[in-house]
Amino acid sequence: MREINQLLIPEVTLQRTDKRTTVKGKPYNYVQYYVYIPKKFEALVKDKEWLVTVILDDQEIPIGLKRPTRHNKHYIITLPGNLAVYWEKYVYREVTILLERPG
Repeated sequence: MREINQLLIPEVTLQRTDKRTTVKGKPYNYVQYYVYIPKKFEALVKDKEWLVTVILDDQEIPIGLKRPTRHNKHYIITLPGNLAVYWEKYVYREVTILLERPG
């Protein structure tokens, strides 16, 4: 099978989850941002590292090297929390993801 070097995934919903944990006995809250990979793209992207770029309206935000991770029965790409300023404006709205193979 031929390897795909670039993949554009349109209209995926940017989602947010509030997490709670304890660190050295103290409660700690944080937010995790992610997008689900549609089922029809899973076979193409799983088990590979990709250079991820998120396209928000007319703005491209390079994320860096990511590997999709399993979340229940789906694959997701987590987004960095330090870019929450961008993500909060687009939570539960559709964005476009550009995946490119490194090298």
